[in-house]
Amino acid sequence: MTGPFFKKIISGAWDKREVHRAGWIIMDSAKTIQNGYLEIENGLIKEVFAGTPKGIFIDHGPGVLIPPLVNAHLHLELSALKNRLSFDKGFQPWVRSLLELRQTLGTEALIREAKKAASDLQALGTLYVGEVSTLGITKQILENSGLSGVFFKEYLGSGNDEIGNVRKNAPLSFSVAGHAPHTSSPKLLKDLKNQSGSAGLPFSIHVAESEEESEFIFYGKGAWADFLTERGIDYGRWGIGSKTPVAYLDHMGLLDSLTLAVHLLHITKEDMDILARSQVKICVCPRSNRNLHSRLPDIENMLKKGLRPALGTDSLASCDSLDIFDEMAFVAKHYPKLDPQTVFSMATLNGAEALGLEHITGALSKGKKADFIYLPVDEKKKTKLFERIVSNEY
Repeated sequence: MTGPFFKKIISGAWDKREVHRAGWIIMDSAKTIQNGYLEIENGLIKEVFAGTPKGIFIDHGPGVLIPPLVNAHLHLELSALKNRLSFDKGFQPWVRSLLELRQTLGTEALIREAKKAASDLQALGTLYVGEVSTLGITKQILENSGLSGVFFKEYLGSGNDEIGNVRKNAPLSFSVAGHAPHTSSPKLLKDLKNQSGSAGLPFSIHVAESEEESEFIFYGKGAWADFLTERGIDYGRWGIGSKTPVAYLDHMGLLDSLTLAVHLLHITKEDMDILARSQVKICVCPRSNRNLHSRLPDIENMLKKGLRPALGTDSLASCDSLDIFDEMAFVAKHYPKLDPQTVFSMATLNGAEALGLEHITGALSKGKKADFIYLPVDEKKKTKLFERIVSNEY
């Protein structure tokens, strides 16, 4: 963040009515109210309006009230690896180094830094997350943190481990994730998808992130094939070959409106069509992608296809912060053709939709949970307001 901001979370005041005022209220990217008032009752938003309310109200100042931010894809359990890994040797060496360092650091250090990162998220205005954990150590951290969203227990390999129970429970649900099509067997991915789908929960998976992944899925050989063999993972019956990672998942019937596909760096026009047709939710992590792959996702064409990308940061092992304000500013800088309101939606409503939380958050509107952020952006023009927010200019 380039300037200070203030956050107020209204939760727990279940029998209390309050009215909050600011110079602007952004309900969502399409609806903004100048000199607005937000009325809450029983922990929910009752009304958002312009004018002057009756009775006492809390005046936050000339700035803006916005919905809480959503980080739709992160790995808190890797927070202890911040600034410890090199990006300049390629993706596969980075993965090797990550696994070795994670083992060396030990569980205690991983938990300690994950707790700190979870606390920092809330201080930065990110209140909803899609946390993906291979080790499972961040489940209790999320439960105790006050963060909301979805905890995804991640699985990879041939599926010999027992899959944990899933549970749909606002404001924090527990689902499952397949690591990626090149690290998880088809049987495992189908089992995971069936279990999350039966509970009406999102299923998360990394897709088309690296050249190694695409080479392996299409040709069944290469550096990643050698890496899996080295780690004792038998992919002989996976049925890979002559498909892109997206087409491969589609062939297995894993793509639908409850699937959250993450990264999507190496996708074709045909892949875009598959994703759009399947109504898949998608999440992009541009800063991490730039660091690990020197490549950015094709957000413009995703939007043209009617896809609604959410924003994620990935982990502190591949990104210098988990701050969605930082991610928005990066997108605004590197995608100058994108409307600032579109970037804002990626950090709020699109993220809520990706995690199945649009009935709870993503906008400041009637019936949503009474969470909001106040930003001291003193601006007279609506068009400039969004530009300053997504660019961190206040």
